Amino acid sequence: MTLDRILRATRWAVAVAAAAQAQAAPVQDFGEPNLARLAARFSLQGDGQPPVRIVQFGDSHTAADYFSGELRARLQARFGDAGIGWLPPLNVPGQRNALAYVRSEGWGLRNSRRDDEADYPLGGFIGVAQRASAQVRVQPRAADGELWRVRVWLRQSGEGQALAVDDGGGVRRLQAAAGAGWQRVEMKLKLPFTLSAATFPAPELGGYELERLAPGVLLDSVGSNGAELALWRRWGGSWGRQLGERDADLVILAYGTNEAFDAKLDLAEYRATLQGAIGLVRGQLPQAAILLLGAPDSARRQGPVSQECPAPRRPLMLSAVQQVQRQLAHDNHLLYWDWEQAMGGPCSMRVWQRQQLGRPDMVHFTAPGYQRLGDDLYAGLMQRLAR
Repeated sequence: MTLDRILRATRWAVAVAAAAQAQAAPVQDFGEPNLARLAARFSLQGDGQPPVRIVQFGDSHTAADYFSGELRARLQARFGDAGIGWLPPLNVPGQRNALAYVRSEGWGLRNSRRDDEADYPLGGFIGVAQRASAQVRVQPRAADGELWRVRVWLRQSGEGQALAVDDGGGVRRLQAAAGAGWQRVEMKLKLPFTLSAATFPAPELGGYELERLAPGVLLDSVGSNGAELALWRRWGGSWGRQLGERDADLVILAYGTNEAFDAKLDLAEYRATLQGAIGLVRGQLPQAAILLLGAPDSARRQGPVSQECPAPRRPLMLSAVQQVQRQLAHDNHLLYWDWEQAMGGPCSMRVWQRQQLGRPDMVHFTAPGYQRLGDDLYAGLMQRLAR
């Protein structure tokens, strides 16, 4: 056996042992200036206090809302349930929200991953009515009969356009100013509720924000299958204003998996993209802490790979992407969570897959795997806040 094979076999044995004994990775603090404020926001939750708002951006790991959903569930169990948070305007095939779903008839979805549009709203999805009386129903998975604070993002091209809103207590008319771009219209409704195209054309839908009239925690799961962080560029230049109006206390950036599989990834461009995203969040939400998640370990059987692990090997650019993420977290004084460390280190996805915590594609996780990761991130965050 050659020295190279011996070293790789040793590295694999270490990875197996580490993955089997993996414990919650700490949330590192590289000098986040808003950490004390975030800790105070959690500790002061009670009557009369606005909810702690968290926005998690990411790829398919976020879009499935198992990982972010577990973090949300743990935080709400401890600090109070302030509601569902952000939802896309229509159902996005292959994606889910753990607390609610959207069903529609007669509406079409524009997705920023495939459709050109100069001005996407936050999240990168637009609902467009295809006919008069087209309907959208926003349905919680557990109805409670209470009034909710509902904010609907609308874009209206002409005067007189309107949607009809029905929550079982009577029909109301929903409108925005014509030609003014994306606007947030707020009302108090019971869930579920239905939106119908009262006119055709009707106002376009950009998403919903659903909050209880109570203190606690909200976690927006803003994900898109197959996304890289560069997707933000396709959303246009005005969606950042929506992010600012969300008034979040913590923003989680959870990209990197798809960049790692891009063998032609320009690292300098990726660094600039990530730096730009951090700057956008700081500019729109100067009071918010930022938590950057390092890309998780993954593996592939074919295609460009590194030689760091035995077959199946690591994606070619994974280590480089992780290094850029950690360095920019350090340079920008962010919070940082090493997702790969939480799994047990490099080469650990194969072990997770064998333990039925990772899926057969060795990229995604099973529901129990995402739950374990969400629990680990929660534990790391609580430990950091306690300090």
